[in-house]
Amino acid sequence: MFEVISDYSTNQLVILGIASLIMGMSRGGIGGGFGLVGVLLAAQIMPPLTAAAFLLPILVVTDPFAYWLYRKSVLWRSMKVLLAGGAVGMVIGAITIRLITPDTLKIFIGILAFILVADGLIRHFRKVNQPRILGPFWGLLSGSLAGYSSFLIHSGLPPIAAYLLPQNISRQAFLGTVAVFFSICNFLKIIPYWYLGIFNFDLIGLTSIFIPISFTGLFLGRIINNYLTDKIFFIIVYITIFALGVRLIWSVF
Repeated sequence: MFEVISDYSTNQLVILGIASLIMGMSRGGIGGGFGLVGVLLAAQIMPPLTAAAFLLPILVVTDPFAYWLYRKSVLWRSMKVLLAGGAVGMVIGAITIRLITPDTLKIFIGILAFILVADGLIRHFRKVNQPRILGPFWGLLSGSLAGYSSFLIHSGLPPIAAYLLPQNISRQAFLGTVAVFFSICNFLKIIPYWYLGIFNFDLIGLTSIFIPISFTGLFLGRIINNYLTDKIFFIIVYITIFALGVRLIWSVF
């Protein structure tokens, strides 16, 4: 274990620690695209796919606790449609992971984030308070996009949010549904990640060091969430998604 640590400088280990803390906080209730910040930080230290593999065990061990926190607020009807699409998206991700360029994926997700924010602004200024339930096709499409992008960079929130937010659901329902969807997706990633050679024992050993930090983030996120109103929470969701969309596209050029 100490041999693995010696491969990284103190500054790099601190950044990986912050990334692990952020991933835990995102599972504890700090929503939006906050988890993507952790991926971006880890990607400053290691290649994007390696960063995704480094963070996956953290997600797998913290996801069940996120589910337990929000288990009573899951929109199961929407979940079934999203998961069906998510499974398809992850299969496509596993097949094409060696073909698609990270830059292409970043641009695609960034544009999707902008569309989501624009829709939210239009609904706000037009005072659209009537819930809009999208059909099964859009649920399958959103789930597929989320599963695909989650498989590659652990960032599938924008498509899920695009499907859930127009329903004018509560913050807890949003968090619960998102928590269950990504808990299942992250668990299903383990086998293809190992089969594709993205995992290795050294990387798992490195990740295990930071798991306690991620649990600290989990409960810290839960505490912070308790002090947020629904309005402030969704403002944070949209601002974070927009900022990360800008960051993703900016990083390409």
